[in-house]
Amino acid sequence: MSVIEDVPVRILVVNPNTSEHMTQALQPVIDDLGFKNVQYTLFTSPTPGISSINSPDDATESAKACLSALIPMLPMHDAFLVACYSQHPLVPQLKHECDILQQEATKGAGGAGARKYVTGIFEASVVTSLALTGSNTNESFGIVSTGKIWETALRDAVHELFGVTNSKRFAGCQTTGLNASELHDLPAEEVRTKMKDATKRLLQDGTSMQSHVRAICLGCAGMIGLEEAVREACLEELGEEDGKKVAIVDGVKAGIGALLTLARGGF
Repeated sequence: MSVIEDVPVRILVVNPNTSEHMTQALQPVIDDLGFKNVQYTLFTSPTPGISSINSPDDATESAKACLSALIPMLPMHDAFLVACYSQHPLVPQLKHECDILQQEATKGAGGAGARKYVTGIFEASVVTSLALTGSNTNESFGIVSTGKIWETALRDAVHELFGVTNSKRFAGCQTTGLNASELHDLPAEEVRTKMKDATKRLLQDGTSMQSHVRAICLGCAGMIGLEEAVREACLEELGEEDGKKVAIVDGVKAGIGALLTLARGGF
């Protein structure tokens, strides 16, 4: 085991809304990853803040509520995951604050001075989807998210991440019409039905652009536990053989994996 592997990686998982229930729902996902020698801390937005992030404007306001509380925690952690599926302002803001800390501090007690890493579950899921697709030019990925506003917001965010607006690697975003809190508050069967309907529309979008959707991102941290509904929709729409080929990407898992790789690799 290398020296880097001997040192625990301290990851702060940031829920930028005020729902403690949603924060605690992340814990089983993290535990199931089974990564060794990793210390996790879960953070929930202080109040007053945003209880459910249902638009890019909500994301901006949630960043304002969180940033000042997060800055004192930076020296005590090595990596930071923003657990909101959006082009969340906290990602570049935390990167900026970590750059300042790295420049000013020296490596020593409390962990100050070491290189630090930041990503969001949106960015991590897109990068993971690109790694999982592309064995031929007709493969793509897409996103299933919550409210309709995210169809345009996430499409534009992917385009900005790619630097182009017409990539066939991205099949688009379809939504359930629910907000993040409704994923937990509404009857489970209603949520499953809406998830399946959105997934099938996404797969049909891929077909219409002569592309095979081979990865689907869960476009909300609150979609934990809904992978089965997405898989069921893939099997119903594509048949058993092709339906099993579709990777379902949880941004929390992708994000922690990406941060751990960066930290362990010493990048």
